[in-house]
Amino acid sequence: MTQHPRTTRHPPEDGRSPEQLVAAGVLRRHADPSPHPTLGHSPVTYVATALWAELTALAIAPSAAEATATALLRALAEKAVDAALAPGNERAPRDDLYVTDPAHIGPHRRAVWFQRHGPHGPITAAFAP
Repeated sequence: MTQHPRTTRHPPEDGRSPEQLVAAGVLRRHADPSPHPTLGHSPVTYVATALWAELTALAIAPSAAEATATALLRALAEKAVDAALAPGNERAPRDDLYVTDPAHIGPHRRAVWFQRHGPHGPITAAFAP
């Protein structure tokens, strides 16, 4: 099993709903409604625009950008683990934050967080802070 760094903090709350963040251009709605077994069988509902831009930039052709980003996001979600399972995070809430090992996404190695908004709420994918 992959070892994840201690992950006890969440992204800073800015008080806006995911839909308000979509309107502000910080998030985008994700069109793939498929549930992810590693994310508690939930779909990724929102993706940070910075993450989406990096994923679409990896496409071979502009016409393949959305399909490429969706496939890469699904591959990242398959590798995510519940942050509460990481050593030192035993007291963290279960099923609300999933993390990936850092991977090359664009020019840098970065981890991706899949954050659940409230119990049974939607999941947002974003770069770890």
